Amino acid sequence: DPFSSEVKPRILLMGLRRSGKSSIQKVVFHKMSPNETLFLESTNKICREDVSNSSFVSFQIWDFPGQIDFFDPTFDYEMIFRGTGALIFVIDSQDDYVEALSRLHLTVTRAYKVNPDINFEVFIHKVDGLSDDHKIEKQRDIHKRANDDLADAGLERIHL
Repeated sequence: DPFSSEVKPRILLMGLRRSGKSSIQKVVFHKMSPNETLFLESTNKICREDVSNSSFVSFQIWDFPGQIDFFDPTFDYEMIFRGTGALIFVIDSQDDYVEALSRLHLTVTRAYKVNPDINFEVFIHKVDGLSDDHKIEKQRDIHKRANDDLADAGLERIHL
């Protein structure tokens, strides 16, 4: 309804380029098979999608391209984070995730300053080829590094 002033809850999908943000969205909300997502084009602009499964479930997903630059003056991160209920940060388990952890830290600290009520989730993606032990090891390592970075910045109250 174009005349509706209703503001829907917003979920942001963020992460580095090719981490799998759009693939996750397509599998979860569009019933695309994971194999089909291998052929998706890279996202090059913010894609907004309304999700309305019923009168009880209604929200927006904003899928961000991995190359978003928070320091670009045209990017109004305060407006975006202010109206956000959850931020999902996707990390590719098959990549060296040092850069992803750095971007996660920057993103979470910026978002928290604007909106301390945002829920933060970190999805570790592309683990299907890993052994169970390796999956657990990666998850522990990412969890520890991300939380250590927040603690070093005096932000241990942020829950990932």
